[in-house]
Amino acid sequence: MAVLYAGFLASPGTLRSQVLISDSLMVSFTQQQLIDTGVGNALNGIDVYRLRYWTTDPFGAPTVASGAMMVPVGDTCHHSIACYMHGTVLEKEAVPSRLSQEALVGYFLGGIGFVSALPDYLGLGDSPGFHPYVHAATEASASIDMLRAVREWCDAQGVLLNGQLFLTGYSQGGHACMATHRAIEQQFPQEFTVTASGPCAGPYDVSGVQAQVILDTVPYPAPYYLPYVLFGYKAAYPDLFGSPSEVFDAPWDTLLPPLFDGTHSAGEVDDVMPEVPNVVLRDSVLDAFTNDPQHPFRLALQENDLYTWVPQAPVRMHYCNADDHVFAGNSLVALQAFQAAGAPQVEAVDMGALDHGGCVFPALLAVRNWFMTLQGACDWNAVPELAERGWSLFPAATDGVLHLVHPFAGRAAWRVFDASGALVAQGTIHGPGMLDVTGLAPGVHVIRIDDGARISSLRFLRVP
Repeated sequence: MAVLYAGFLASPGTLRSQVLISDSLMVSFTQQQLIDTGVGNALNGIDVYRLRYWTTDPFGAPTVASGAMMVPVGDTCHHSIACYMHGTVLEKEAVPSRLSQEALVGYFLGGIGFVSALPDYLGLGDSPGFHPYVHAATEASASIDMLRAVREWCDAQGVLLNGQLFLTGYSQGGHACMATHRAIEQQFPQEFTVTASGPCAGPYDVSGVQAQVILDTVPYPAPYYLPYVLFGYKAAYPDLFGSPSEVFDAPWDTLLPPLFDGTHSAGEVDDVMPEVPNVVLRDSVLDAFTNDPQHPFRLALQENDLYTWVPQAPVRMHYCNADDHVFAGNSLVALQAFQAAGAPQVEAVDMGALDHGGCVFPALLAVRNWFMTLQGACDWNAVPELAERGWSLFPAATDGVLHLVHPFAGRAAWRVFDASGALVAQGTIHGPGMLDVTGLAPGVHVIRIDDGARISSLRFLRVP
């Protein structure tokens, strides 16, 4: 049964008293069910909830939004939060809170101990109105308020959090990830601390590298992006244009608007779009955009660029050099700008000659693996202690050998407990090294390592 929260969003400029409106349990997975689903190294089961919460629209007025939350079950660990921001969708129901395909990312993160937050964004899911597509401010506000709702829920339900916050997203979600990271560091540094940010294949230079699509006279594989941006920015910048016929040439001025009612797919839009996107624009509009650096649409795009700030937390942008939708230059422009501005920990990782669809899995898997190396141990519960973290292990799931890692530890005693809490193995290790666990029964185990300075509790899965 859904739990209702009597929260409200205070007027602009005042403190929010409560963000979470309601929650509803949608589905539960055991650890084995997650493995059967394809989450091969799941260490725990998860409960999947839909959250409804208060946020603000592009003009600062209160509005409702929704998202999915995946909560690890079956342990008493302190958990990190991982926020995943989804890619472009047109259909209002094709979002994580409706268990869309994007929700799988939350399963992968939740299955290794993260409390996962997947916002739907404004105008999608339970949120009214039109989605302000690739609008940095509301991508960030919807995501940050989702994080607030998740923390409220965890506090009310006794789910322990360790203060770590990881951000990632793909395509539009890469843009949303970067926007959220920027907003947290610039506006809410006392409320959140970003541990690491892994935006993937995002249009960070939306007014430059990505806007070249508007000017090009060559085919583009996803022409629906152009009208989506225009209609989305109309929702955020009402004075951008009046009627569709002011921007779109016939017959697209009448063909396109009905297809953006939240019930049609990108493929349905592309079916009526020409291969060269700018063909749908009126000649006068395209000429003005091309030649006027102060054109309102160009200024709106510039307002949503995401490389003119200096991230302080680690950022690792993943991209593919053959991406035919969101060009690799977005990541390279951002990298150069961040490094020139003195950002301390920014990288761009080329995942190879893959197109936009082919880049999804390797990029997000690389981010997930990176997050696992930074994830606090089960009993670790304070961000300032990150530099003092004890032991870590890899892989998280193994049929034979565990690698125990510590930057400087000497002799340590270790004990392994099974899921029931029974001691099943013990011994000593002299500094970092390998531990053979082939003699253990399949299932989730906890290894506790005492090096005299602290005790580290780490989970791993002994796979058959």
